[in-house]
Amino acid sequence: MIRNGDAAMQLQLLEYFQCIARLGNFTKAAQELHIAQPALSKQMARLENEIGTELFIRTGRGIKLTEAGNRLLFHSERILADWEMASRSIKDLGLSGRGYVRLAMYPTFVWYMLPQFLPEFVSCNESIDLEIEQGLSEAVLDWVLGHHMEAGIVTASVSHPQLRELPLHIEEFGLLIPSSHPWSCRDLVPLVELHQQPLILSTLNRWYESFILPLFKQLAIQPQVRLVVHQYDVIKELVRANLGVALIPANAYRMWQRTETSIGSELTLVPIDPPLQRQLLWIERHDRTRSDACQLFLDYMTAYLNTER
Repeated sequence: MIRNGDAAMQLQLLEYFQCIARLGNFTKAAQELHIAQPALSKQMARLENEIGTELFIRTGRGIKLTEAGNRLLFHSERILADWEMASRSIKDLGLSGRGYVRLAMYPTFVWYMLPQFLPEFVSCNESIDLEIEQGLSEAVLDWVLGHHMEAGIVTASVSHPQLRELPLHIEEFGLLIPSSHPWSCRDLVPLVELHQQPLILSTLNRWYESFILPLFKQLAIQPQVRLVVHQYDVIKELVRANLGVALIPANAYRMWQRTETSIGSELTLVPIDPPLQRQLLWIERHDRTRSDACQLFLDYMTAYLNTER
């Protein structure tokens, strides 16, 4: 237990410790921290003395953490994150007149949903600063659990005992086809008709592997998967070039309609049967009190998403 010393200095020691643990090398850590290596070694010796045990095992190639070091690393991440969150919460109380929110979101939400309501939110809430990181659900989960982000948006339930989940929005998928395609005038396309059709898939997450592909198998559908790419913007151009059809989020098509005046004459999004949907969820730690700024953002976003249903 750290028993004495200036609190700010103790936090700095933990930051130094985390950097060394991450890089596994005192020299590299000293370079990144812009301090002399002997001074860094002295600070870590002080930390070990105050805790009362060794934190590092020196090896020929660098360092490894002892069991005590690994335990301190776990707690130090929480301590530093709590300190940062506490300082942000104080700002939310009005001591600085500003609020600060750090959020992690699934990429398609950042690309196709966020731009539809974020500009107005920022204009209406000039005292709130936002930091938004994008990542797949696994990364968002890790960031929220590790206190790096106040909350996150994921595409499926994570069912984690430390997290609270709030349903946000049901994301609908449709079939993107060229406007010249024979199906473009139809109100609905049964998925079974995708059998032997040239299909373009996204590698963006495991949702295709865990849901769509098993559904194809259940319906005895074997599309000709001609192309597998990452981003839906690329898929859009491939469909525009008549290289296949694609299952995409309806939110993406709506965003393209807002930004591309010619999209409606070139590409069509047709509903499919059975419908493909996925639930978007807001996740946050049970032991976190939602900041006022974060609550404002959540309320604003929820109100917007309710209009999209």
